Order: sequence, then structure tokens, then C-alpha cells
Amino acid sequence: MFFIAGVSPKRKKLDYYEPIMCNCCSKYGRYEGYMEYSVLSLFFIPLFKFNKKFYARTTCCNSLYLITNKEKGLMMERGQGHKVFLKEKDLKLIQKGISCSNICPSCGHYSKEEYKYCPNCGNKL
Repeated sequence: MFFIAGVSPKRKKLDYYEPIMCNCCSKYGRYEGYMEYSVLSLFFIPLFKFNKKFYARTTCCNSLYLITNKEKGLMMERGQGHKVFLKEKDLKLIQKGISCSNICPSCGHYSKEEYKYCPNCGNKL
């Protein structure tokens, strides 16, 4: 007799959307909720999930945040996302968005990363 068992990582998009004014790129966007977890399977049947981590990604610049408040993450997983409002203390920045590093702080113009001065207004980036 033999057993086929294994542990594998999974990712699930949660039904969570919250409109925001992004701290990174100063544009309007929204948070989208994600959950990463490990699952133990026996004969290809998932038995239980463990090591759950909850993330929020912005749609404006793709910045990625870890949701440090586990209770809010569990509410999003259960489908109660409409009751969850993320605050700055609930989030930890993991990865800054691609477009955050090339925005002029004076005029908000996008430019290439190698530029030292904004091509629109001439201020230092």
C-alpha cells in the first residue's frame, strides 16, 4: 500500500476592492486582495490550509503590501471584504511599484529612470 501526499503553495485572489489615493504614485487606484498559503494534500485531495499570508496590491502602480492585521485578512477570505477598510498601520510595503520611481514630485510627469531632471518642468527628480 502506498500514499501520495504533498505540500504545495497556492495563491488566491480575494473578492476585495477598496478605492484609494496611492501613497506611492499619488494617483487614484484601488487595493486588490490576495492570499498565499500552503496546502496539505492526500491523494490529490486538499486536506487543510496553513501558513496563510494576506496581501494588497495597488492597481495604479502595482505596489505590493503585506496585510499585517490577520483579522482583516481572514474577513476578506470569508467574503466579508465590504466590511474591511485598510489603514496605513495595517499595511507593510514589500515592493514599490514600477512607476513610483520615475514620477516628478513637482508636476507629476512620468519620465525614464535614467533622467536626473524632469523633461516637462526641469526640476530635479
